[in-house]
Amino acid sequence: MNKAQILTLFVLLHLASIFAIFPERIISATSKGHWIPITILFLAELLVLWLYLKALSQFPGRTVVDICKDSLGNWGTRLIVLPLLIFLYIELFLLMYFQAGEIKAVLLQRTPPAATGALFIVICFYAVWKGLNVIIRASIGLCILLMPFIFFSMLISIQNFRISYIFPIWDSEMTFFSNSDFYVCTVISAGFLFLGMIPSKQRISFGKAAAAVGVIFVFALGSVYVPLLVFGQETVVHLQYPMLMASDTIDLEWVVFDWLPSFYVVASSALGVLKVSVLLWILVFILQQLFMPKINRLWILSLACVSLYLISLWIPDMNALNSYLYLNSYFCVYSVLGFPIIVFLAAQWQRKKVGT
Repeated sequence: MNKAQILTLFVLLHLASIFAIFPERIISATSKGHWIPITILFLAELLVLWLYLKALSQFPGRTVVDICKDSLGNWGTRLIVLPLLIFLYIELFLLMYFQAGEIKAVLLQRTPPAATGALFIVICFYAVWKGLNVIIRASIGLCILLMPFIFFSMLISIQNFRISYIFPIWDSEMTFFSNSDFYVCTVISAGFLFLGMIPSKQRISFGKAAAAVGVIFVFALGSVYVPLLVFGQETVVHLQYPMLMASDTIDLEWVVFDWLPSFYVVASSALGVLKVSVLLWILVFILQQLFMPKINRLWILSLACVSLYLISLWIPDMNALNSYLYLNSYFCVYSVLGFPIIVFLAAQWQRKKVGT
């Protein structure tokens, strides 16, 4: 793998969350000045990303697990990664349920959710079994194949924009800080966690990572403001798939583009497979490194996939999904904010011990 491939995967993992849940959560979190919470989320990610990469650059060839084990010991490391494991597990079956629901709503209305979920988890199982190197290389192909459809589906909706829907553009009260949906949106930052699980001596620089975050920020703004400028706040707040609905408002004469919502669902589902595969790989990696070192990796992966599939079948409806999302937001905030800070502090402590 090279730095370009890692950066591509970094971008695609963020986009997977953005097109899955980000627009409706931001729109639910605030009714005005939507760019403000988006900007705050990305500024917070830049800060913790700098701390994360700084810690990794001080110990080339070592993972965050190695850094924490050297500083905190095995039990200390197990304690700090436990909330991360809970976040990964809940996020995995929520993503599976959401993607299966989106596919059923647009492409496979008559297919049972159990069959759609089974196909989804089998693809992810195969990807994780082949390893992270294969997933990273596959991300290049997915980027070339999928990004044109996503980009086009966002741009084509411009003809239906009503600029007046952008106002008011300032939220002086910033009430979104007290809204649970704002903290659910922190899941988009989970896209950088895999950087600390790769034992590579060639780390990407913060400058390149920050540039990638800038590109992701533009897509995040577009995912919120495209449906907002098409439908308005009063309408879009009630939509379950705002970006999908925005692309479906365009009536094109070309037959291939008349299927644009289907292309969008295929593209977003492929990104979902990519993110589930990477998060599942991280889950298996941590479990084998810290909790099940003597158990074969394939058995850990099989057990995780079967349990995730069964739990995803027990989610009765979208209301239950929302309750799990709010519960997982606590673990998510820790994983994307608290965990990188702990890794940074552990790296500084270990560096001081080595220096003395």
